[in-house]
Amino acid sequence: MNKKLLNILLALALVASLITGCANTNKNAPKEETNQAQAEVEKTGNHKVLDHAGNEVEVPNNIERVVIDQVPIMSTYMAYHKGDAPHIVGYAGSLKSAVGNSILKDIAPELLDAETTVEGQSDLNVEEIMKLKPDVIFYNAKNVDRYEALSKTGIPLIGFATVGGETPADPINRNNEWLKLLEEVFNEKGKMDDFIKAGDEIVKEVGDKIAKVPEDKRPTSMILWKYNQGVPVVAGTGSFGGFWQQRIGAKNVAAEEKGYPKVNVEQIYEWNPDVLFLDGPGLLDITTEDVYENNVDGIDFSNLNAVKNKNVFNTRLGMWNWFTPNPDAPLVFAWMAKSVYPEEFKDYDLNSKIKEYYKNWYNYDLSDEELEEMFNIW
Repeated sequence: MNKKLLNILLALALVASLITGCANTNKNAPKEETNQAQAEVEKTGNHKVLDHAGNEVEVPNNIERVVIDQVPIMSTYMAYHKGDAPHIVGYAGSLKSAVGNSILKDIAPELLDAETTVEGQSDLNVEEIMKLKPDVIFYNAKNVDRYEALSKTGIPLIGFATVGGETPADPINRNNEWLKLLEEVFNEKGKMDDFIKAGDEIVKEVGDKIAKVPEDKRPTSMILWKYNQGVPVVAGTGSFGGFWQQRIGAKNVAAEEKGYPKVNVEQIYEWNPDVLFLDGPGLLDITTEDVYENNVDGIDFSNLNAVKNKNVFNTRLGMWNWFTPNPDAPLVFAWMAKSVYPEEFKDYDLNSKIKEYYKNWYNYDLSDEELEEMFNIW
């Protein structure tokens, strides 16, 4: 090939390259403009969400102000944001004491700066909520009266199921349902997949250990949920507490009761559970020490098998009350199993598991002192 022909071919190749480059530039320009326009639509537009009450709700794509009414999803919301609690401008005052007593006050102190929208369980100040100008309100999907009152504001309402939803009130599953609904609300599908997967791994690990415990080695159990004016309230079938006992393979002495029934003291004596769980702060002020020292008015715990064998366990506030749905749920399962089956779980390092979980998913380093205070684990 002569030099003249080679130069011609090189020149043609250069021209072709320039043409292709220009074509690509022209092709990319409208695509970038389209992406920018789409981003603006996503930021300023709306999308539809099907909530747990069965309502299709149109919510803003860009949510910056949130009010949480009387549904205990505060800790789940915080876990969704990996240790932060952005956008919350107000929430039910009945939730504030739980925040103040839980680790949430340390992980997400900004929660204590939010306005309280109600003072008790029944009052509702719609005018005060409207002053906060929320983009969305989260409420208990079971509370129809609340929905009717709040719907008058014209603010999008998202109902979160607690007990009595379409799916069973298993605390672990319910918390995952809350997380998936938050994904829909914030238009971030799949965001919590890794978190849920990590929890499922703990649940499987613990469940596999429980499965090896023979049926005749599984104790009877009872959860004392409340104790009001000498009247015990226990966790029956279909309640969060009922599902916890089912999860750990214990035989709930109140299984024939539904929900959270009131029972008399004599019935508890007759049931005589091998293991007694006490619901934590916010619902029950009775502690393990109170039971062991037998200083609770109106009930004598001393003859119960659970007391004689030192099998009384007081739940504490971790991210939230541990017997309700909360993002600590896999850890709750592990704690209950380790409490009920100490021999089978003697090599299970729950403290390390909790620290790792909090670091990975809440971006928070727990101290040994906090573990002892929060979880009552020795």
